[in-house]
Amino acid sequence: MEKLHFNSKEDFEDLFNRKTRKVTDIIVFAIEQAIINKKKSADLFEVTFRDYDQVIEISLPKATWQSALESCLDFYHKEQASDEAIDTWKLLELVKVY
Repeated sequence: MEKLHFNSKEDFEDLFNRKTRKVTDIIVFAIEQAIINKKKSADLFEVTFRDYDQVIEISLPKATWQSALESCLDFYHKEQASDEAIDTWKLLELVKVY
């Protein structure tokens, strides 16, 4: 699970309003770890904010893994990240039968 700290809500929204390599890599890794550990959800992020004492955990339920990986695969193709695209495709095939 990736730990993220933000100074404001706007900083948080800025990271997640656009597709980034960092977020894409984290999603793929978290789903892979969830499969390895036979979990029903993939733990993605532990989010904290300045001036807010609680920790927010963000995860993906198993039912969303296929669509999330398809989106990640599209991102890797657009970025011409061939190795990551292949690895994500293999993981996507596993998710389809998991």
